[in-house]
Amino acid sequence: MAELYAEGIANPNGGHVEARRARALLDAARHAVAGSFGADAAQLVFTGTASEALALAFHSEVRPGSLLVTSAGEHRGARTLAARHAAAGGAVRLIPLTDEGYWALSHELFHDIDGATALLSAASGELGAIQSLAPFISSWRAAGGGAIILDGVQRASSGSIRMNIGIDHLVIGSAKLEGPVGVAALVSATDRKLVPLVPGGGQERGRRGGTEAVVLADAFALALRLSQTEEAETAAHAANLGGAFDHVLGAPEQHGLRTTGPRDSTARLPGHRSYAADWVLGDDLVAALDHEGIAVSTGSACLSGSREPSEALQACGLSTSAAQGGLRLIFSRTNTSREPVVAAAALARVSQRIRAVGVAQ
Repeated sequence: MAELYAEGIANPNGGHVEARRARALLDAARHAVAGSFGADAAQLVFTGTASEALALAFHSEVRPGSLLVTSAGEHRGARTLAARHAAAGGAVRLIPLTDEGYWALSHELFHDIDGATALLSAASGELGAIQSLAPFISSWRAAGGGAIILDGVQRASSGSIRMNIGIDHLVIGSAKLEGPVGVAALVSATDRKLVPLVPGGGQERGRRGGTEAVVLADAFALALRLSQTEEAETAAHAANLGGAFDHVLGAPEQHGLRTTGPRDSTARLPGHRSYAADWVLGDDLVAALDHEGIAVSTGSACLSGSREPSEALQACGLSTSAAQGGLRLIFSRTNTSREPVVAAAALARVSQRIRAVGVAQ
């Protein structure tokens, strides 16, 4: 990015040499990102965020008053779209979650879904649960369901997410791949027509107005390639860090913490740990750990700063008080072997101190 900015990047829609150079970079990035998911470059639209990409697919597929199928375990961006649809008179059908955060599929779920739209995530960033997509997709298609919009942000580095698994739209973000913030993408099946949220001068084949962010798109493509190339190594490193954290923390229950999401750590997103506590607000626990130099979030980073209970935790059967005490930790490629040890000790220490204050009061 620094090299490209230093060299200077022109508007890729111009006709001069520098513009053509910028267009070549943008086209190469588009081809690389789309190809990673088995799609052609023409099927991809670059957006500013994954939330925007979700909204673009939603705006293009969901008609007023129609049925939308989603779950309480979705990202805040998807749940907000669902809430707005319901407020406008549309029907929203929620897929129940098991106590570990997986979809609980049933015959009733697929009843009378002709023309309905599904808005779902391949994995839950809050709970760490990786969903099994094939059973849902096959049942959805057999029952005559309409478009499937898949939030693939948490699984973008996985080779298992491809357009040919039966989805109509795939949302991918750059930031989760250690790429730059401010760029994401929507990959759509060739038979789906997008209705632009942002009209403009014909950029992105008329599907999103505004001059394209060439440097961000180029960096996004590089980050995606590196994350997919290094997927196995990164996952193994994250798993080792998670294991070291578990060893030092010991049984979460002794610290007043309840494990949320999959109980089998190997079934989670790599390096993901999540808990709930009914004796503290999650945001207060985040603040206490921040004072210890540990950066964590409530169940979802987008929920941090909110005192509302987590819909996902409530859908898993937790009480309102426990759903207000969600905590999520992620160990990634850049964490050192010492950091999970420090984090576990800090969590144990902070939990003991806050609980002792509560007992004294």
